[in-house]
Amino acid sequence: MAFTINREKCVGCGACAWVCLFNVPAQLKDDPTKYDIPKEKCVGCGHCEIICPNNAVSPCADHRWIRKLTINPEKCIGCTVCAHICPEKAPFGERGKPFEIDQSKCTQCGACAVKCRHEAILVEYE
Repeated sequence: MAFTINREKCVGCGACAWVCLFNVPAQLKDDPTKYDIPKEKCVGCGHCEIICPNNAVSPCADHRWIRKLTINPEKCIGCTVCAHICPEKAPFGERGKPFEIDQSKCTQCGACAVKCRHEAILVEYE
């Protein structure tokens, strides 16, 4: 679900790093005037692509857009990880019981699905 930065187009403005809710884009060690998105850390929300003034950010070849996230009550143990990682606080519930996702708050960033250790978050792709 990751995004990538075209180094030829990147002007090093840092907008991608500024907008990322998960602190993923980082300056390159060999060229601090450019940024990179480590694929293994990117949750695929696309905020960086939207804000990039130079169109240097694009989805990786295997990227799929998330359409909807839901929680499987049979797998959810109510650990609260999803609620803590979500920047919009869309997952809600009582500790120890299955959580739900408030679809009106969910931005389909996928962070909750990436962090869920019990594979309780179902992802529907476009």
